[in-house]
Amino acid sequence: MPNSKSIEISKLTKWLCYTVIIGSTPIGLRLLFSSFIQGISPINPADFIALGFVLHISIINELEHISNDQTWKTISNTGSIIAVFLYGGLTCLLLTIESGNKSINIEKLTSTSMILATCSFILCFVIFYRLNSKEKVAFKLKTEGTVIC
Repeated sequence: MPNSKSIEISKLTKWLCYTVIIGSTPIGLRLLFSSFIQGISPINPADFIALGFVLHISIINELEHISNDQTWKTISNTGSIIAVFLYGGLTCLLLTIESGNKSINIEKLTSTSMILATCSFILCFVIFYRLNSKEKVAFKLKTEGTVIC
């Protein structure tokens, strides 16, 4: 009988494919369509704000499944909750601009959204990398029959 091992896809790979790529779709589509259609800005803060929300909600959701290492879980959840509030604030600023208020600089809001989304990606990548590493160690210990005291 042939050995039929299924390929195990890591949490990090799934997160990159499902969350990051799908969360970045509005950014990519806007860049694509803006090259064909006049009047569409190639970069919009709303797309980066949405990506940030998606990244941090995915972290909060994934950390709910962690039962050990409560201190690390609490710190990571707190960081993500703070980031969600920051993205909420940026959303309020964007809505203020859309309502006609000219006192907010759209370029600064756009660059702030882009920087914050980049920082969020790095932070979330580190969290998922750690989760993935811990999962590999736990799987290796489980398959070797090693008991941790």
